[in-house]
Amino acid sequence: MREILILISILLFAVSLVLGLVSQVHRKSGKGIYYSLATICLVCVFFLLFFQNWNIAGLWSGEPVDPPKTESPIWPGQNNDGKDPADEEHSPSVEPEEEEPNDPQPTTPEQIILGDNEIVEYKVVKGDTLFSIATRAEVTVEKIKQWNNLSSDAIFVDQILKLYGKNVEPAPPKQDPPPTTASSVIISEGSPQQKQISFTFDAGSDAAGIRILDVLKKYKVKATFFLTGKWVEKYPSLAKKIVEEGHEIGNHSYSHPDAVKTTANALKQDIIKAEEAIMEATGKSPQPYFRFPFGSYNSTALKTVGAAGYPFSIQWSLDTIDWKQPATEVIISRIKSGASNGDIVLMHIGGINTPEAVDQVIPWLKAQGYQLVPLSVLLK
Repeated sequence: MREILILISILLFAVSLVLGLVSQVHRKSGKGIYYSLATICLVCVFFLLFFQNWNIAGLWSGEPVDPPKTESPIWPGQNNDGKDPADEEHSPSVEPEEEEPNDPQPTTPEQIILGDNEIVEYKVVKGDTLFSIATRAEVTVEKIKQWNNLSSDAIFVDQILKLYGKNVEPAPPKQDPPPTTASSVIISEGSPQQKQISFTFDAGSDAAGIRILDVLKKYKVKATFFLTGKWVEKYPSLAKKIVEEGHEIGNHSYSHPDAVKTTANALKQDIIKAEEAIMEATGKSPQPYFRFPFGSYNSTALKTVGAAGYPFSIQWSLDTIDWKQPATEVIISRIKSGASNGDIVLMHIGGINTPEAVDQVIPWLKAQGYQLVPLSVLLK
């Protein structure tokens, strides 16, 4: 910015000087104005060149003006402040004043008093570990993990941990039998020699077609329902009703993942989580039947399902495709045209027209001599 002002001032100076000289040569009036303007421009140039960096405010206020500071080079053997270390050795030393610490001194955590007949709900605070809590409560880490269903030593601030006295300590959970290492077996149909058909219903989204329970009850037909953990958590009373009305249940995973695109460990945990949700809602285990979401599987997935405790992975031989919400007549037509001995029929609780279709197709199947049975009977 300063350079631009200097150039403008020089240009005005030159123009004013030339105009002044022209006015003087031709004896015209106004030469004094031009010379004055040229003088002002020249003063501006000198001001911009030599005086702009001065502290003008300081000059006017009468305060001392500090000269511009320049950095002096640091020679070998000198400190950053320009002093020679040798001079410092002979200068009197000044002991630094001791500063009082701002942080409070750490305090020893208080003992957790746990009576023989007491249950203490302990709130985790910053710095706590399972070991420190166990030590202060005079219990073992394993017991704290058992009481609070902890799978690891990880805890978090504000977490509530239950601690039990020895007289009120809950019984340890029953140990599950070691999981089988054999792969689960894919089953798509029953015996072609038996005139039996099994209705299976997947519950993974909503309960739009839950009236199917009334239809099955009307004809005294038992079916097999494959439940996802999320559906059970959303409709626990319906899951319980399915079991109470004598139907079989199977595991359809917790979150309905594609087993081929899921790691073995994640798939196993998803299956176990679904089993826990189903057990909590119905009081009944979904073993031994598992159904892959989307019917998608490979050899690795079969090994994982087997290791999770499910020896049978149930597919189907007759798909109504009712999850696409076709008309009632379409569902009926698909069953009538495809029905054969040992069929496993795939339907969904979310099928809006499924209950009406089944209500019409059951009498027809029975008239053809078919027995409608759950999987446990079909697969004998």
